[in-house]
Amino acid sequence: MANLAVPIVLPELGKARWTPAQLFGYEIALEGIRQSVGFYAQQIARAEAAGNLEAAAALRADQATWAQRGHDLDPLNARAVKRIRDAVDALLSVDGEEDTEEAPAAEGELDEQDGRGD
Repeated sequence: MANLAVPIVLPELGKARWTPAQLFGYEIALEGIRQSVGFYAQQIARAEAAGNLEAAAALRADQATWAQRGHDLDPLNARAVKRIRDAVDALLSVDGEEDTEEAPAAEGELDEQDGRGD
């Protein structure tokens, strides 16, 4: 076992400067970016399976752009976080529809409104 000096970096980071709302928005945006990268992986696989290498290359470039957005995103930039969340919603929405309508809970299941399942 080697005795190596391990620098302690946490005290140097200081206190977080963002609010809980900013943090939640940022985390949601990052999750959306991860889902977008996954969406492109699926599209790339389809293009490659179809032998369409040009489309696969273009999709890889789009995927890389989404990944870079995740690296560049700042939790303190609420406008950028909102733009990312809106772009993710547009990319991943089916037929451009909002995902606001939920199927009603089956009898006996819990639902979001009252948690009782009635």
